[in-house]
Amino acid sequence: MILPKGSLLQNGKYSIEKVLGQGGFGITYLATQVGLNRKVAIKEFFMKEYCNRDEATSHVSVPSVGSVDLVAKFRQKFIKEAQTIAEMENPHIVHIYDVFEDNGTAYYAMQFVDGGCLNDLTPFTIDEAVLYIKQIADALGYCHKRKILHLDVKPANILLKDNNA
Repeated sequence: MILPKGSLLQNGKYSIEKVLGQGGFGITYLATQVGLNRKVAIKEFFMKEYCNRDEATSHVSVPSVGSVDLVAKFRQKFIKEAQTIAEMENPHIVHIYDVFEDNGTAYYAMQFVDGGCLNDLTPFTIDEAVLYIKQIADALGYCHKRKILHLDVKPANILLKDNNA
């Protein structure tokens, strides 16, 4: 179950607009950062195999006592991931603005990149491919110099700005 449109996070700091995507470990939403009137993407830690959401309160819980420790471990990894990305300064890596807890789970707010993903753009010219390869290599090289591995590089995870750069 997802957060409904209009849901407020962090005492009204963020307002959920819609779901952008969902995977096994989280749900990504388009939201408005109310005080700055800007669009952000918010990633919610939600292990769909282990978590439930109360429809009335949006509170996330882990109903299986045997899964509580596992979910807590991955939640800490989720928070650490956000903190690690937030330390990075590279024009080809999304910016993390905030990490917080609400509804019994963890979230991070990040730059909303509105040009779709590389997967949506194919096919493209050789010149475009070279441009994307250089940008991806720059970002991955930056990460590798810091001993960080991405582990999920694929066209669907390469976001494009509205000018496809």
